[in-house]
Amino acid sequence: AESTTAEDATTNGATTTEESGEKRRLRALSLYRQLLRGAERMPTPNRQNYIKRKTTSEYRKHATLKDDDEIEFQLRLADTNLDTVLVQAEHLSRLFSDPDYQNHN
Repeated sequence: AESTTAEDATTNGATTTEESGEKRRLRALSLYRQLLRGAERMPTPNRQNYIKRKTTSEYRKHATLKDDDEIEFQLRLADTNLDTVLVQAEHLSRLFSDPDYQNHN
């Protein structure tokens, strides 16, 4: 929850592009770890493995991005995917644990 100003954006005449790049890298790594942890919350091994494979594949595919707008887009997409994984994990776990649900195997 840090805010930066134009004054904060320069340090000894240098812009903080590297710093913002480092913050983005840390954000990407954090989202990556959260997605992999979220996969563990899925109720079946197939779903867990799919999310792990998809997450790893997407992160490797975009690891060399240089365009700031595209990087930001991919980070927002990863954040949305994390929300989706967590909601699905909760919903499916509840559904699969419901004794009235007959087709869980």
